[in-house]
Amino acid sequence: MPQLWPNSSHFCPMYGQGSTLKHVVLGKVPSTQAWAHANPEQWNPLGWTAISADSQSQGQGSGGTTWTDVPGSSLLMTLVSPELQWSSAFVFVRHAQASLVIVEWLQSLGYKAQLKWPNDLYLHGLKLGGFFTEAYWQQNRCTRWFLGLGLNVQAAPEGCAFLAGLSLEGLVEQTAEMLTKALDAPLPSDVLDRYTSHLMGWQVLGTFKDNASGELLQATPRQLSPDGRLGLELLQGGLRWVGHKELEWSISPESPENS
Repeated sequence: MPQLWPNSSHFCPMYGQGSTLKHVVLGKVPSTQAWAHANPEQWNPLGWTAISADSQSQGQGSGGTTWTDVPGSSLLMTLVSPELQWSSAFVFVRHAQASLVIVEWLQSLGYKAQLKWPNDLYLHGLKLGGFFTEAYWQQNRCTRWFLGLGLNVQAAPEGCAFLAGLSLEGLVEQTAEMLTKALDAPLPSDVLDRYTSHLMGWQVLGTFKDNASGELLQATPRQLSPDGRLGLELLQGGLRWVGHKELEWSISPESPENS
């Protein structure tokens, strides 16, 4: 693995495009996502910025959760977009698109990776990594987008999965180029269909806990809206739409669809 200096940066050409991708390389930081927000002067004025680190002490997840890594063994990166004018209705679809880029790439390498709605990557029923997206807004338009990605590559905390046999050498640049190439292209019409096809527990009766009431629900995930809400077909009848953190979704690693 190349040495990671406390703070260095370089520009690398994006595959198949005339613009450039700026790569800021950090050592150990609290969070690449927090660093990205705190250092706007480091954002690439010509395109995307990839900010990577050797280790994070306070890696951020959605809903205030944290991400733990084995130092020097993970892909830890935040992508900062150029200035955008994305419609608010499709920001989650871009999140789903980024998730697809990673899960389909891993599957092409022979890893049986899956997605867990809305932010997680799993391998053989164990957490492999996750995504954390944030945005700056002007009225109903996303003007800047932040995509955090954590991926256990050469080692993982106890109880988590990692990508045995995959090298970290050049992985940040490769991953950033795949993601930015997809995100700069027109949005495919089949993103949500492809995304749900890779979801653990999709179209399977499962157990959900209502975080407000503590009630346990039996329901089957049937639909996904462009804003990321999950449509659950309740066992007792009816359809309930839920957002992230409204419910806890219990998925058994031993269930057939997760093998």
